[in-house]
Amino acid sequence: MWRDRGLRRAFPHRLDVCIQFVYNRLVVNGIDVSESVPRTVAEDVYRSLKRDIITLKHRPGEPLTETELATLYGSSRVPVREACGRLQQEGLLTGRPYKGYVVNQISLKEISDCFGLRLVLEPYALELASRRATEADLCELETLAATEYTYHDWDSYADFLERNLDFHLRLAGLSRNDKLVLILRDLLGGMQRFFFLGLDLGDFAAEMRSEHEELVALLQRETPEDAVACLRKQIKTSRNRILRAVIDDRIDLPLE
Repeated sequence: MWRDRGLRRAFPHRLDVCIQFVYNRLVVNGIDVSESVPRTVAEDVYRSLKRDIITLKHRPGEPLTETELATLYGSSRVPVREACGRLQQEGLLTGRPYKGYVVNQISLKEISDCFGLRLVLEPYALELASRRATEADLCELETLAATEYTYHDWDSYADFLERNLDFHLRLAGLSRNDKLVLILRDLLGGMQRFFFLGLDLGDFAAEMRSEHEELVALLQRETPEDAVACLRKQIKTSRNRILRAVIDDRIDLPLE
């Protein structure tokens, strides 16, 4: 029954709709079709630098120059400039004329503002997804939910955060709302540093995996109201965990 309904939702009319559906599955759902194309040096620098900012190897307030970054990441200054431009747009760096860049500070207000926005946007995406996702979509999401990290292993934290982001963007992608997914991609991507702060507060790996699996199970049982309530609870739990890590000074950070 689910499969038939899912097909009717996905392919309601003619070939043009089918083509659009396939495009949405590849692009909006977070499947990076560009992975089949060799990445540029700028893309490699961007990914490495962003990962190092998220994992606090570059601390909030730290000054960075293009020359230093080019040496560190094994490139020329042009790819570094391009990567830093993208990270400025994501709110992780601020450019300083003739001086390079500085890693943006983390403020309690920013954490609160981002989580407030997430509480509005992500449940809305989930409501749409509950009506538009197919059985195959949810099976794929169920596979992505089965991920954990190793406590006190910061490299493991970084890997987990990438997979966690992938899960939430795939979930948002099931809404079939391109603009909403782009907004959530930028929002959640910029919040990665916050999530990192909460991971070292305790070993929550199994709990987080269970949260993701519970969310998928509610969607599979076609109980959207319960799924939305579950997601809102999980977002608030994440917010409280991060604020507790900051307030308890578990990680020494210069906070605005």
